[in-house]
Amino acid sequence: MRGDVQYDQEWIDKKRAHRMARVDALSPELRALVHEYGFSVVDNFVRLGVSKPKHIRHLVETVLDEFSPTRGSYSQQGIRTHLKGET
Repeated sequence: MRGDVQYDQEWIDKKRAHRMARVDALSPELRALVHEYGFSVVDNFVRLGVSKPKHIRHLVETVLDEFSPTRGSYSQQGIRTHLKGET
């Protein structure tokens, strides 16, 4: 019966077991990235063809460094640089 608490818990348990099986099927390196960045982040990279852990880490860290104000980025984004001949 839909809406039944027992049915909902069974559905949640089934989804959780499926997700954990997908994580367990990953290489140890990708599982480490799942632990660090979350399954949805790693899963989406893999689905889009980026499957090397060092590439995923590089891309995630680049984005985090660029857009997270607490990471101490030295980004040039938004800084006006003068070109030769400008005052």
